Amino acid sequence: MTKQEEDKYLEELKRSPLGIGSSEVYTNFLTDISNDLIKSFRDVIEKETGSTSGDLKKSVVPFPSKNGFEIQAEYYYKFVDSGVDGVGQFQGAMKPTRPVVSSGLYSFENLYVPEAMAKSIREWSGASIEQSYAIGVSIKRYGIKPKNITDKVITDAVLERIAEDLATLTGLNIEARFNSAFDVN
Repeated sequence: MTKQEEDKYLEELKRSPLGIGSSEVYTNFLTDISNDLIKSFRDVIEKETGSTSGDLKKSVVPFPSKNGFEIQAEYYYKFVDSGVDGVGQFQGAMKPTRPVVSSGLYSFENLYVPEAMAKSIREWSGASIEQSYAIGVSIKRYGIKPKNITDKVITDAVLERIAEDLATLTGLNIEARFNSAFDVN
């Protein structure tokens, strides 16, 4: 074997799992899982919201933590995921044109639309600021139907696959659990 062939062989061996330290294998494993989950979250957000380029979809990113990673998104993800009950408040001859959400984990308290909400609506809808406030009132009146994105991504099958992969990687039986990082208050 020539020196060049030997160097090439050693370089390939170094890149293979045999040449990688256990912490690097674990880190690569976590990176692969987080990337798969991020793709799944983005796909489900796109499917459930109908938005192919929205800020919510773009905001889903993994952040390394001590023993794994966290998946974070815009603050309003929890409202889209869990739903928000509508205020209702139809006056006079005004009748609801669709059902008012009453199954959300959160609730709008009134029809007041904060400036930040109107600006956000304007950004994704392209509407004027006046139209954005009107859209905001409509959203608050009818509520936000729960999209259940987290439940659609973090399924029992996904958790079992992660546990099996970890067991294979570490040689131990590990139970993978998903803990919601969202407050329900």
